[in-house]
Amino acid sequence: MSERWPRQILFGDIDAMFASAAVLADPSLAGKPVAVGSPPPRGIVAAASYEVRRFGVHSAMPTLQAVRLCPQLILVPPDRLLYTRLHCALQTVTDRFFPETEWTSVDEFYTDTTRLQTRHPDPKELAHTLKADIRNFTGLTCTVALASGKTVAKIAADAHKPDGLAVIEPGSEAAFLAPLPIRSLPGMGPKSTEIVERLGVRVIGDLLAPRMEPALFRLFGSRLPALQSLARGLDADPVVADREAKSMSHETTFEEDTDDPALLEPIVHGFLETLTHDLRLEGLAAGSFTVKLKDTHFRITTRQRKFSTPLNYDPDMWADIRRALADLLQPRSRYRLVGLGLSDLIPAPEPLFDRRQRDAIATLDRLIERHGTGVVRLGGLPHMSDGSTKRGRRRGT
Repeated sequence: MSERWPRQILFGDIDAMFASAAVLADPSLAGKPVAVGSPPPRGIVAAASYEVRRFGVHSAMPTLQAVRLCPQLILVPPDRLLYTRLHCALQTVTDRFFPETEWTSVDEFYTDTTRLQTRHPDPKELAHTLKADIRNFTGLTCTVALASGKTVAKIAADAHKPDGLAVIEPGSEAAFLAPLPIRSLPGMGPKSTEIVERLGVRVIGDLLAPRMEPALFRLFGSRLPALQSLARGLDADPVVADREAKSMSHETTFEEDTDDPALLEPIVHGFLETLTHDLRLEGLAAGSFTVKLKDTHFRITTRQRKFSTPLNYDPDMWADIRRALADLLQPRSRYRLVGLGLSDLIPAPEPLFDRRQRDAIATLDRLIERHGTGVVRLGGLPHMSDGSTKRGRRRGT
């Protein structure tokens, strides 16, 4: 019998879920370079299969660039109803295993398995059984990692994808992390990695080297002890079980930092299109929104504002959100992450639209399910309340 862990966290990550879902819907795509997104010239890749990633294609990349990197790319439109059905099926599996699960996105989850060790004393056996049930019930593969904290569990899963299994025993966290590339640590994007690598920090263990302490302190200041705690694998962040959703959000981290509104605006508007489509499918409306940016120094800034009335149609919401994004952008700052959240969700008031609009938007939603957001608009309905015609797409995963 394995020795009981003082704390045990399980992390599950469905492998390339959106691209894998496309293969489930069309098995002839298996093994082919598949990406999910909307077409050029203004489309954005939402998800990339492992077969296409070897060409350098990744989420949040313009589709035009993806096609240049991989001319044989097979572009598939998003299928929100399929993702929702698969997510519900995944929840059915996790609910059978665990009393509480924290879903951080449609395809990633944490659960605290500390109290389950009497029933499942061997963490590898638990992970194998969970992976098999997910595969049998949904057709999806899942990488699973267990560790004493959420950060180490996620890093371990990332290091063992796809269809992997990792168990990081208590006390071995720092040794596991030490040889991994510094970019593996949360918050270390391409620009930050480049800066610390110039100091000679190339692996996570270098953050704990006494010789590096003065240079690292000059770079990170008061944030250094928290970063070093992560490098030691010390993480007490609790698993927060899902409750009734009062908000929904999308965000993406860029491969290269940017300060270009011409890139940021279409991405945020793409998030809005997807979120409002989801709101309408669930019969909800949002009373407020939050725009989020993270700069190259990992500073997070947000703007949260209320709509004049709860809304769920993006042209009515975009002007306020676009202004909030513009207010957040600072001169001489570059950004590595952008996100949009809709909150204060309530059942959609009836009627939000007149009958003509309601019928037209219902038609729009059916077309979105078939072709993805950003591909089709409705004539005779408001487009963007500020007059802009810039279009965008949705998040990276």
